[in-house]
Amino acid sequence: MAEAVQVKTLFPNNQYAPAGAYRIIDNTPGGHPADGMTATVSLGDGAFTSIINPRSFEEGGPEWVMRYGNPESIRYAVAGLLESYDYLLGSHLSMREATRRLRLMRAARRDLENSHG
Repeated sequence: MAEAVQVKTLFPNNQYAPAGAYRIIDNTPGGHPADGMTATVSLGDGAFTSIINPRSFEEGGPEWVMRYGNPESIRYAVAGLLESYDYLLGSHLSMREATRRLRLMRAARRDLENSHG
């Protein structure tokens, strides 16, 4: 199983990052309400998925914003999370592949929880 590692880009040298690599989403130089709330995880062979950055819960996280804040401000980030969840549950993936992907997602989340910055 690949080890989770945070990277600055998921496309180093015009190649896909290895399975387990992840990047915290922070797309806007001026700041965006969804910055830092999610991470994109490489699943290998060019497949990627979105997960919630567990550190985002320190400031409420996407769940809080959707319930009590301004949902429209993070709608695309939440749509990406829902799409990833739905794909993982889809019948087109074997249980073995779904389990492999879930393990990569959990490893990235664990690494994010233990990171100090």
